Amino acid sequence: MVSVTARKIRDHSLERATTGGALGRVYTGYLISYPFVGRGMVIFRDPHGHRMITTPVKRVLGEPGGKMIYVETENSVYRLEIHGEPLFPMRSPGE
Repeated sequence: MVSVTARKIRDHSLERATTGGALGRVYTGYLISYPFVGRGMVIFRDPHGHRMITTPVKRVLGEPGGKMIYVETENSVYRLEIHGEPLFPMRSPGE
């Protein structure tokens, strides 16, 4: 688990055309585990106690130990800024 700020930088969803999308929206909270291809990314939002779950992840760019990663989901692309060190070890796929 690690503190993150996630910013939606691209929106591919069909709902975007009718609702205006959430492009540029910032989500601050805790990333529970390193994003895995095929699974939704989960961020527990602080201080609200809500969680954000994305559509399944298609691609992750960046190093697991890096301070910035990009996550492409089926509907969107997020830029994640990592704050500090993980509270628990975050493992990348294959570890």
